[in-house]
Amino acid sequence: MRELNRKNLQYALVTLILTIISNQAVYQGAHYFAVRFLRLWDITLPIDYTFPLIPWTLIIYLGSYAIWSVSYIVIALQDDRKQSELFFSAVMLSKLFCLVVFLLVPTTSDIRPVITGSSFFERLARGLYAIDFPVDPTNYFPSMHCLASWLCYIGVRGKKEFPFWWRALSFILAIAVFVSTITTRQHVILDIFGGVVFAELSYAMATSYDVISRTYTRFSSWIMKKLFGWKTLEG
Repeated sequence: MRELNRKNLQYALVTLILTIISNQAVYQGAHYFAVRFLRLWDITLPIDYTFPLIPWTLIIYLGSYAIWSVSYIVIALQDDRKQSELFFSAVMLSKLFCLVVFLLVPTTSDIRPVITGSSFFERLARGLYAIDFPVDPTNYFPSMHCLASWLCYIGVRGKKEFPFWWRALSFILAIAVFVSTITTRQHVILDIFGGVVFAELSYAMATSYDVISRTYTRFSSWIMKKLFGWKTLEG
């Protein structure tokens, strides 16, 4: 891992902020366009109604944002900056894929139950439903939660630079997030598979086509130059 000096910290934080901005822009922007101009497709399957609501798994569902943040920073600080750029180019490409799917085939579901309980996690679930597109919920397929979590695992998969325990933990946490999307009734089963497929596709394309990672590298270099006066990505 790279030494955590000022320049490396700058790079890690900028990459994290870029991913957050791109994620929210796609998620929010696609929703507001879809509900106004497009037909929403319900992709709920009969099996989706058999999964129980387990409110305490909101710890995992909401905690995924912290998981991604730590993972992004760790990957940004790996010794091989080229590999780091490749990973984040795959992340950005995955957001583009999500945007295209959200607009071409906007999906919805009626999977959220009416929660009448008064426990802490039940109140928390009601609050989440109230703020996360309570009317005409969209952007189900692919699940961006599952996509981001699986990308965090792909980013360290098979790489000896990262300790085995971290690679194993990344896999376990990704699976935990998959489960939480179902047990919080925020997604349906097809969304999980979609998230994995688009994560794998994005990383495969970023690895196979240099133009993708080069484009992201030029963009990130421009950002670092404008913000901190860097001449190259190495500072």
